[in-house]
Amino acid sequence: MRTGMRKLLRFGVIAKITLVLFFYISSVTIMGVVSYNDLVATEEKVEILELAYNIHNNILESRRYEKNYFLYGSDDSLYDSITMIQKASEISDAILQHDEDLVIIPKLRELETHMHAYTKNIYELLALKKTNLEHYQATTEEIRHYGKIISEISEHIVNDEKTQIHSMVSLLREQLIVWSSVAIFIGIILSLLIVSFVFKPLAAIKRATQAIARGRFSRIEVINTKDEIQQVMEAFNIMVQELEHRQDQLIQAEKLSSLGTLTAGVAHQLNNPLNNISTSCQIAIDEFEAGDAPLLKRMLHNIDQETLRARDVVKSLLEFARSQDFTLRRASLAEIAHKAALLAKSQVPPDIDVSIRIPDDLVLAMDVQRMQEVFINMIINAAQAIERQGRITIAAEVDAAAREVVIEISDTGLGITERNLARIFDPFFTTKEEGQGTGLGLSVVYGIIQQHQGNITVQSSPGQGTSFFVRLPYPDAKEP
Repeated sequence: MRTGMRKLLRFGVIAKITLVLFFYISSVTIMGVVSYNDLVATEEKVEILELAYNIHNNILESRRYEKNYFLYGSDDSLYDSITMIQKASEISDAILQHDEDLVIIPKLRELETHMHAYTKNIYELLALKKTNLEHYQATTEEIRHYGKIISEISEHIVNDEKTQIHSMVSLLREQLIVWSSVAIFIGIILSLLIVSFVFKPLAAIKRATQAIARGRFSRIEVINTKDEIQQVMEAFNIMVQELEHRQDQLIQAEKLSSLGTLTAGVAHQLNNPLNNISTSCQIAIDEFEAGDAPLLKRMLHNIDQETLRARDVVKSLLEFARSQDFTLRRASLAEIAHKAALLAKSQVPPDIDVSIRIPDDLVLAMDVQRMQEVFINMIINAAQAIERQGRITIAAEVDAAAREVVIEISDTGLGITERNLARIFDPFFTTKEEGQGTGLGLSVVYGIIQQHQGNITVQSSPGQGTSFFVRLPYPDAKEP
């Protein structure tokens, strides 16, 4: 059995389906041939039964003529009786010639013998003409005796045939139930085989394709079918791997694009602490001879603070620029948002207020670098949507019922038209002027959120600002 299954697995999909259909059709054909042969046999039995009925009826008719003779004494009645017996004998001969293997053959031969004796006695009775009364009465008794015997035998033959037909009909009924059950069972088994060989792998591919459409590049478990389906699944996993690689390249490309924008701003951010450091150093040098210790200490403290400030800016920029594989680790959501706001600060005009309202103790599993990129993209997009004075708000709360963290990033900008709402996450779609954007920012954001098994939605109306809602899994959520 196992060897047969292994051999079957080596065939292609078309060969497997062909074999399955061939097996099913062959099984149904065999059942049909057997049922047809049984029906033919039953039909022949019915024909034999009809002939047996004719024999019995002719014998009964012969007995009726026999009785008429004894009642009325007409020789014609005996001749009619002989004629009926001859007809019965002819029918019996036809049955004997039809099939020598019939169950009723012995009884037919016995019937033939007794019909011959019955006819012989009738002829003797006709020859006697009551000349010998004693012999006449003996012959009469013989006729009645043999008449009774042939009547009983013919009746037994009819009853035997009826019993056989009833048995065959019962057998046909049982066969119909058995064949139907077998056909249903085989159909179920073959359906399961087709599902296992074809539809199950295709369903897995379909689910994975739908996941890719939602931005989740999940590989599928390759089913060892040893056919085109397995090749498709292996090729699909290669495609998913390549898509993941392309997604990482896209994220890195967008990150480098953002770095180009951020670097100019970072230079401005570094300029202030460097100026403060330079001024503090100059004051310390000038006052060094005076020996004003408190003033020198204050200047050194300023230098230390401004150095830390510059270090944090450079450190955040380096962390953001570093390329790494997607890795989840527990981190503070508020800390990531603040670092992103620090890096994006140079791209936010002074008259736009950035407010972050995230609990400091809100910690969840994230890829820190990619989530930082999400916040940077969202802040820069929001800032570009605000023409004059406005506000960008980043807030987060726990949805305990859904076991999720809900992050809302809202702005008081121009808003998004209904026509563009359905396309804002599409790659390379942008409403900015040529050269002002690649159209990859929100597409990358969407992909990063999907990588975190979350989702992102948007609500906006022209002139009413825009709100993005990011939902991320939060298994630590406690039911209220």
